[in-house]
Amino acid sequence: VFRARGAPSGARRGRGRRAVRSGVPPMAMESTAAQGAGMSPLELLQQAERVTGVREASALLSEAILCERKVDAHLNELLSKRTSVETGVANLKDSLGLLGLMQQHAETIAQQTKQASTLADEVSRRVRELDASQVRVSESMRRLESIAEAERCVEELKDAMATSEYDRAAERIQDFTQLYFAVGGGGDGGSRKGGSILAEDAAGASHALRDSAAVVRETARSLREIVLEKFERAARERDHEQVKRFAAILGPIGLVESGLAAFTKYLVGLVSSRATADYDELLSEISVPRGASSEGRVDFHKCLTNLFRDVAEAVEANRDLIAEAYGADGFVGVLAALHGECEQRATQILRKHIEFRQLARLAEDAGAGDNNGAGAGGEGGSASRVKDFERTVDEVVMLCVRCEEYNSLLVDVLDQTRASGSSAAESKIASLPSSPLNCCVRELNAYYTSLEDAYMARTIAMAVEMDECVEGSMTSSLVEDAFFLLQKCSRRGMATGNVQCVCSVLSNVNNHLCNAYLAALRHDNSVYDCLAGTPEDLQLDLSALDNTSPQCKAAQALNNFDVSAEYIKKLKQDLDAHTFEVFRLAENRNRVQSCLSDMIRTSQEFEKIAASTADHVALRLMPRLKPSVDVVQALSFDLSDAEYASREAEDTWLSDFLSKLEDALGWVQPLLTAQNYEHLVHSVLGQVAKRLEALLLQKRFNQLGGLVLEKDVRNIVACTSALTQRTVRDKFARLSQMATLLNLETPAEVLDYWGDDAMMWRLTPFEVKRVLKLRTEFDLAAVDALPL
Repeated sequence: VFRARGAPSGARRGRGRRAVRSGVPPMAMESTAAQGAGMSPLELLQQAERVTGVREASALLSEAILCERKVDAHLNELLSKRTSVETGVANLKDSLGLLGLMQQHAETIAQQTKQASTLADEVSRRVRELDASQVRVSESMRRLESIAEAERCVEELKDAMATSEYDRAAERIQDFTQLYFAVGGGGDGGSRKGGSILAEDAAGASHALRDSAAVVRETARSLREIVLEKFERAARERDHEQVKRFAAILGPIGLVESGLAAFTKYLVGLVSSRATADYDELLSEISVPRGASSEGRVDFHKCLTNLFRDVAEAVEANRDLIAEAYGADGFVGVLAALHGECEQRATQILRKHIEFRQLARLAEDAGAGDNNGAGAGGEGGSASRVKDFERTVDEVVMLCVRCEEYNSLLVDVLDQTRASGSSAAESKIASLPSSPLNCCVRELNAYYTSLEDAYMARTIAMAVEMDECVEGSMTSSLVEDAFFLLQKCSRRGMATGNVQCVCSVLSNVNNHLCNAYLAALRHDNSVYDCLAGTPEDLQLDLSALDNTSPQCKAAQALNNFDVSAEYIKKLKQDLDAHTFEVFRLAENRNRVQSCLSDMIRTSQEFEKIAASTADHVALRLMPRLKPSVDVVQALSFDLSDAEYASREAEDTWLSDFLSKLEDALGWVQPLLTAQNYEHLVHSVLGQVAKRLEALLLQKRFNQLGGLVLEKDVRNIVACTSALTQRTVRDKFARLSQMATLLNLETPAEVLDYWGDDAMMWRLTPFEVKRVLKLRTEFDLAAVDALPL
């Protein structure tokens, strides 16, 4: 920049030196130059115009020098590319001729493509015109064919009327209706009812089939009159096949409402006439003076079943016919009319049954606790009354079952109809639960629940009175009899299909198990004391034991609890399976299974009683086993080498104990169930282990004594394992751990075992230290210092 103003480079350097000599510090110059670093030449010119002092001029000079150097470097870089640029320009000049040739070829191709596109557009236009013409021709041909077909339909209609083929005539009218609207372009071929073509003003003045439509309309009027007359005649004569034939014709010829009403009236009348005949027969049976034979002939179940069967057959036999001729809503209307008649008749039968069987009085007596002779269940008259009572209960259940089956049939049919597009089916399903018939059925279910509860109470009372010890059986007769009765009552309740009724019956079953049945099984614990002696002490001949001996009675009394607990579980499983067969809704199944879960708690209660009774027998056995166990009290476990060898050579107490244990338990094993015997053995071994532990804690041990104890514990575990199917190691686990502790070399060695997951300690830290202190070699202070 300064050179452009005529200042030589030497002058610039001289000025710089003068600036330094004039007192401008070099650092200030460098700072100013640094501030201006990176300026463009234009910015430097602008900055030079604003310079006011020597210092600023010096800084600006430095920046200008830097800028000059950058510009020189950039120019040199550009000059270095001159050769390559000139070479590229020369190459471009050579390719200009080729680019011109390519442009000429591209223009030629574009012209040819434009001509082809114009030709394609013209071809497409002509093809569209031909397609439109073909469509019009096809429509005209179809219209001509429809007209010809319609004329043939008219001729066939006349022939059918002449030969009284009314079914074919109705079909031809229906076909003509579809062809009429197809020719006129009036939609989808007409409605199923055919009301439009059969109306007076159906044929337009310009319609191609105007004359034929008039003929068809006139023929249809004649056909209506003939079909209605024949339908009424067939209905009066109860000719069901002819009724169905003419009912199928009424819809297609336009008599939908009247035809549906006439067919509905016929079906309702048919069901009503049969129901009236059955009910009159029932009343004639009821009018006979009361007696065992007369009451047995009165069959309410047959009368109700015949009514429901007639309705079901009427629905199933005519379902397709009604749906095809009158639509899904028409079928729902017929079903509603049939259900109304059936509901009235069924309610009448059920009310008569409640009145004749005096269910209200029986239920009231049952609720008031009137046993009706249950206290004398062993008498023939009482047993006869119970049988009559059971027949009444069975009859009530069968009536409830038939009503539930009828309701299920209605719901299934209406569900299928709703799926086919009927809007009336939904409201009909919703109204079923509150119908008079279902209200009466709920009342009947309430009577049944009370009667079933009374029946269970009476029959269980009879089973208790007839209870006896059965020869060769592990239990008394009460167990088998009671569970047979309870299973029968539970299944009978399940058969009703009513979830509230089933839950009530199952609750009553559980209540009878917990109250009357359990009370009958309970005995004073002294009854079981005879199981604690040995055959020699009791002077028994095992081969001569029979069901009258106190030992057999006591064993069966104990077994009753165990077998009852198992039977309750089986009863629950059986009813669980029936639940899935009877109830389709998961909500109902869950309610029933919630009631069944109470039986598990009842079963556990019976198991606890059996276990406590076995514990009582074990306690009564201990005085006989205690002397052979207390021998340990006289033994020393602080042994010398000679004493240890002597103890190894001879068994001082274990053989005698095991012999007495086998004598005490062996003879009673055939009398008890496997579960009771197992519990008795384990209870006895638990008592023995506690006694041995108490005696050993009073002893002093050296390491040889610990070895003897460990051997004795292993032997007693091995020998007693043969008495039971379950392991006995848990009963002697504390003794085994005591023997382990007494065999340690030092107290600190216990830390290698303590906290080990492989060994579950039954002893507490306090008990561990107490056992270690029994070793004569261990220092008490070292034992107390163990960090357990």
